[in-house]
Amino acid sequence: MSAAGALYARFSALSVREKAVLAAGLLCIVAFIAAKWVVMPARAEYARNRAAIPVRRAVIARYEAFRLGQDRVDEELFDQVQRMEKWEDGLLVGETPSAAGVFLQGLLKPLTQRGDTRVTSIRALPPVKRGAYAEVAVQMEIQTSTEGLALLLADLSRQPKILRVRKLSATTGAYSMGQVQRKEVVAVSMVVAGLSAAQVDEKAAGGGEE
Repeated sequence: MSAAGALYARFSALSVREKAVLAAGLLCIVAFIAAKWVVMPARAEYARNRAAIPVRRAVIARYEAFRLGQDRVDEELFDQVQRMEKWEDGLLVGETPSAAGVFLQGLLKPLTQRGDTRVTSIRALPPVKRGAYAEVAVQMEIQTSTEGLALLLADLSRQPKILRVRKLSATTGAYSMGQVQRKEVVAVSMVVAGLSAAQVDEKAAGGGEE
């Protein structure tokens, strides 16, 4: 008789009560195995996942804060780039300070071509180093009227290039236009400066006039 047959014969010889006890024991063993290898690992995994929720939320919150912060950084960087581009657009054109000075004189020439304004002299001043830039300036001596001077200053302030009047002095006088009429004349000496990205030769650069 085979081992299986012998086992079946012995099981058949058991009473109903003994069979119930044996079945209960087998169920307990199966339940123990199921609890140890299925239920307990699943419960442990659930506990680990639940414990990890606050950590994951914190990570998500940090990521969200970083994303929002990065958005602000990107926005500020974009604004800075725009300001820098606008600033660069305001610089005088020219690869050297001398070329920038010629460009500056070309900007000023149309502003002084009025019937009541006459340029008596214009000369370039030595460039002055201003941080990463060079300040390029010209000195003009002009004769104009009070209205002509006001219009010239207004035109300078409206230029797309960044210009400033670094020095200005004016004296007034009058000359006769016949026996009765007298016309006012304003003699103006002014220094107009702009900024250039050209490199300054520090040996040739001046200290600048203020």
